Amino acid sequence: MTDILLITPPFVQPNCPYPATAYLAGYLRHKGYSVEQADLSIETLTQIFSRPFIADLFDNYDGEGDENCNRMWAMRKEYVATIDSVIRFLQGKDATIANLICSPEYLPQASRFENMAEVEECFGTLGQKDCAEYLATLYLQDLSDFIRATICPEFEIVKYGESLALSIAEFSTIEQELQKPRNAIENIMCDALRNHIEHSHPRMVGVTVPFPGNLLGALRIGQYIKANYPTIKVVIGGGYPTTELRTMTDREIFRYTDYIILDDGELALERLLSGGEMIHTYTSEGYTEGCGRISHRERGCPDFSGLPHDLYFSLTEVTNPMHRLWSDGRWNKMMLAHGCYWAKCAFCDTTLDYIGCYDTVSASEIVDWMECIAEQTGSRGFHFVDEAAPPKLLKELSLEILRRGVKFSWWTNIRFEKSYTGDLCALLAKAGCVAVSGGLEVASDRLLEMIGKGTTIEQATLAMRNFYYAGIMVHTYLMYGLPTESLQETVDAAEVVRQMFRAELIGSAFWHRYAMTVHSRSGQEPEAFGVRRKDRLPNPFANNEVPFAENRGYSLDMVGDALNLSLANYLVGSGLERPVHKWFASKVPATTVIPSLITDHLIKPDGCRIYNDKARIVWVGGTPEMTEEGILIHTSSTAKEVKLPEAEAEFMYAVLEQTSELDEEYTFEQIRTLWEEHFDRPFIEFYSSKKWDIIRKLGLLQI
Repeated sequence: MTDILLITPPFVQPNCPYPATAYLAGYLRHKGYSVEQADLSIETLTQIFSRPFIADLFDNYDGEGDENCNRMWAMRKEYVATIDSVIRFLQGKDATIANLICSPEYLPQASRFENMAEVEECFGTLGQKDCAEYLATLYLQDLSDFIRATICPEFEIVKYGESLALSIAEFSTIEQELQKPRNAIENIMCDALRNHIEHSHPRMVGVTVPFPGNLLGALRIGQYIKANYPTIKVVIGGGYPTTELRTMTDREIFRYTDYIILDDGELALERLLSGGEMIHTYTSEGYTEGCGRISHRERGCPDFSGLPHDLYFSLTEVTNPMHRLWSDGRWNKMMLAHGCYWAKCAFCDTTLDYIGCYDTVSASEIVDWMECIAEQTGSRGFHFVDEAAPPKLLKELSLEILRRGVKFSWWTNIRFEKSYTGDLCALLAKAGCVAVSGGLEVASDRLLEMIGKGTTIEQATLAMRNFYYAGIMVHTYLMYGLPTESLQETVDAAEVVRQMFRAELIGSAFWHRYAMTVHSRSGQEPEAFGVRRKDRLPNPFANNEVPFAENRGYSLDMVGDALNLSLANYLVGSGLERPVHKWFASKVPATTVIPSLITDHLIKPDGCRIYNDKARIVWVGGTPEMTEEGILIHTSSTAKEVKLPEAEAEFMYAVLEQTSELDEEYTFEQIRTLWEEHFDRPFIEFYSSKKWDIIRKLGLLQI
């Protein structure tokens, strides 16, 4: 008998495992419990997108659909014939079929292909695999449209029944769906669930519910277990209950589960398995807060073993390379640190542990975990899912990766702060960083200060510049509709974003409409932010968004449409010279932002060019070699000779040799002392020379 079976329900991103069960499995196995884990999301998806299911889907079509459904039914033989090969291609099992997918007659094409991007413009002649992934994704989206129209209106590839679970006041709203007979998709999920239960014979099943779009699937799992395996205890936890069910008084959900865990699940599950005192756990009897906490070090390395790594498949929903990182590639998801090192943003859930309780481990331990996970999954790509990765830890992580001589590709979330100098960004890139995402939010210094972001437009611009020069893609989160945000400030924020795109600082971006949440500082003190919470009692079931009243004086829908339209153009390099007020459907004021705001910031000096005796110097360039005329630097693709007088060449060679030893710190003070032992003129003279700049660009970094 297995102690616990951990399950990811439908549906999360299909390209890699969601890490919740892996973290729980790693911790509980370390504590001596027998643990199995199952990803019913990917198992269900790959059964849906298979020849038998698609054949049945069309065989059972009653002809009552719209024109698009009828067109797809007419091409049913083509869908049945191609589905398995398309999935194999997206799983990376048959790259040769890319040629066929890109040909005009291989894939049946319905409505999703009508508005697709210009393939040749986006991919040219060299991006055939990327082009094939994009076309295959459109093909799956067409099939998803048919599934929604014929058997399951709540189906989405990366979510299931999300609209049913968004801020539902009473549990009866979603229970109405649970009282209906299971549909074909839920039957697939339950068949897979039964197989796992019969194989592992667990005494407990834990189901993670990270998003609203996982709640319906999780409750179907609980419903099936209660009906067929009544002795098995069911536990639900994850991001959704943590944020939405903290004040729950409606207990009807306990017909489908025995326990609901809030916040981190490791210690809570251990207590349930051992029969100890419960911690932050709901039962039908009420809520037990309990006491106790584990550190991030105790949480340990996530364990992805036992998951079906051969089933995951990539999607290319949009052609923008930054957006694709979420859905394309086998990224191992893990946390560098627990919580957020800043945890002051007024719109964020800073009162909850997952943000407010900051804790981390050493860079050496993190790289140990990365090597272990890469061995488990066969992938050396990592997505660090931190709320905001600490710059100091990223620096130490990069040095540790380079010290060990291991190769990883990784990306993460950051704050656009002044710590990201040009040399630090170059170090991150050398260690495998390919992209970062960060919140520019409202692109207004007044509003950034109001929400406690701790950054300015200038700081964000300089950080973006340094990432761009290092070859690291930048995605930024944008926000509109904040309390007290005027229409003028919205137009000005749009202008800042336009200038950033024109300067090529941003690879991609996304505008979010502000939502006030109950666990944020703004939600708990709305009056301090110039608005009034609408009087009402909490919902008996789910509570997250706070309704508030203010005298805005303009339509947020109109603003959102304009911002999204302008962004869609900027992402493909279009409309960058168009005045921003012309994107709006209604009359709005012209921007007050000066046309050179961003370019004026871009010419400001970088922090890494300010001499500092205490600054650490590292050499991450190629192998140096003394020559008759100076030093020859061997890079991966070429060799560059730096001409220096013999004495300076010997000095510089010694510096490069010593600073390449990353086990030891080597500072400017030590370099200056070495210089003064051999030369009469001041070191700052050499530091300011063109020779030093050339060597810097080849990999001598001041961090």
